[in-house]
Amino acid sequence: MRHLLLSDIHGNLPAFRAVMEDALMRRFDRVLFMGDAVGYYPDGDAVLTALRKLGAKAVMGNHDYWLLHPEALDPANYIAEILAWQREHLDPENRAFLASWPWEEKTDRYHQVHGSPCDPFAYVDDLEPAREAFGCSDAPWILIGHTHLAGVYMALEGPNGPWIRYQPFKDRKNRVVVGPKARALLNPGSVGQPRDGVPQAAYAIWDDETRTIEAYRVPFDLDAVKRRLIDKGFPLFLYERLKVGR
Repeated sequence: MRHLLLSDIHGNLPAFRAVMEDALMRRFDRVLFMGDAVGYYPDGDAVLTALRKLGAKAVMGNHDYWLLHPEALDPANYIAEILAWQREHLDPENRAFLASWPWEEKTDRYHQVHGSPCDPFAYVDDLEPAREAFGCSDAPWILIGHTHLAGVYMALEGPNGPWIRYQPFKDRKNRVVVGPKARALLNPGSVGQPRDGVPQAAYAIWDDETRTIEAYRVPFDLDAVKRRLIDKGFPLFLYERLKVGR
């Protein structure tokens, strides 16, 4: 089965549309979403509608949780104001859809979570937290988001513990085959706000039969994002960071 992997859309509808236009040119059987549909950019409601129509299997991200539970976020944080606006503009069906997401999803093939199997809010952004993450799950494939960094950690058991290698996904098309004895911790990267220095949306297609990862970077209409921010009174530094992928 080929899984379309998406994460961290954050209300950026132009980026999401560009990703789906690209992904629909390729074959996939289902959609797995690693959380954070809302936050940062204005179109969280439209993103949730699209994910519902795709039948996406989603897990809860920290921004998703904060939208549903504003008491969990410091009101001085600028994100609180953005999420308050999105909360007011959220369709009841989309709110119910969002509230139905679990923190994690486990099957015999994969473990899906926003941050880390150790903690959904934890960042897996280096070898040591990756090592800890592998230790918190026995799944052959761990699917995460949260860091906005596209790449895969591959672990192979050695005499003194797992040997771990990291492969970032920064090219237009990236392809990795994970060996039959290896485990993988896969982050498709952020659709809506990449932070690895590549100012393009990220997504991946994972084939669990061939053990192949195809990861893609897609340009999107930055000016459209800027117009949406201006129209809704959102801070323009959210546009500036998209130009440099940080």
